Amino acid sequence: MPRNVTFTIPFPPRYNPHYSHAQRKNLDWLRRHGMVSGQQAVDLYLSWDLADLAARCWPEADAADLSLTVDLKSFYFLFDDQFDGPQGSDPPAVAEVCHELIGIAHQDADTTPRSAAARAFADLWARCRSGMSSAWIARAACDWERYFASYPYESWHRSTRQVPAMDDCLEIRRGSAATESVVGMVERLNRIEVPRTAFHSPQLRLMRRTAVDVPFIANDVYSYEKETARGDVYDILVSLQDAHACTLDEAVRRARAMVDRSVDRFLRVRSELPRLCGALGLDDAERDAVLRYAKGLEDWLRGHNDWMMRTARYAPGGTPGPDRPGYAESLLGTG
Repeated sequence: MPRNVTFTIPFPPRYNPHYSHAQRKNLDWLRRHGMVSGQQAVDLYLSWDLADLAARCWPEADAADLSLTVDLKSFYFLFDDQFDGPQGSDPPAVAEVCHELIGIAHQDADTTPRSAAARAFADLWARCRSGMSSAWIARAACDWERYFASYPYESWHRSTRQVPAMDDCLEIRRGSAATESVVGMVERLNRIEVPRTAFHSPQLRLMRRTAVDVPFIANDVYSYEKETARGDVYDILVSLQDAHACTLDEAVRRARAMVDRSVDRFLRVRSELPRLCGALGLDDAERDAVLRYAKGLEDWLRGHNDWMMRTARYAPGGTPGPDRPGYAESLLGTG
């Protein structure tokens, strides 16, 4: 039933012309880093069409940066699926995996990537840092830390089948859904850096909150059947049903209302940006960075929603069934 729900994201769709190039380069990158190898894994992965997701979300990226974007998307999904199995219900084991990746994000000298996933992430993070300021790198590293650190908490609740309170669910999903780290890439992939005074303004903070929350709320609706079949309790619909003692239909209506309110707030504060730039005394280049950043958030919101509506990932057979691990190949072993 949730698969038939739609969300209204009132921004114009855009598309990157380098889609085919990035798709080809991505498969080469995945094979080179051991992220996919067998034909079954390749076929399953290609059915999700993550190059389409990247092209919709990052329409202004050049060919090299769109390739980086597709590689990032592939890492997020393939890494996340590694915990849809026995290891995903073992919090200490999950914490050990994520501790290594957090060390890579912070460039700890004593961290050596041991698994396929860790080596792929080390490559991605080096490419992400290229050309960016030390301030952006520090911020992005913290986003990655929060992403990886969220997984042990999801594992804890999954192992006990304890439904998290709504506030807890929202906080953990902001990390584990990867949307915070994706939003952090808006500057990198659009080759801009927002002046710090503007970046931390209430307007851009509220717009980022929408860009973080709306994609994972919609994702939790679209993936509800897949996730709950595995006993996953970190899903907005699960928490809404528990918090309000309501039916699935009512939980979906509440999730849609959350999205609508958040998008309405985004539109309201976006209209304040020209006045904000003037009040802060930004020059033309700084003003352009702020407005392009806002446009990047819009592209991400619209592109992600459009991709979720068409990808095979959330259709029956889009991932392995609940009686099997949620991945075609293990990426967390050493070797």
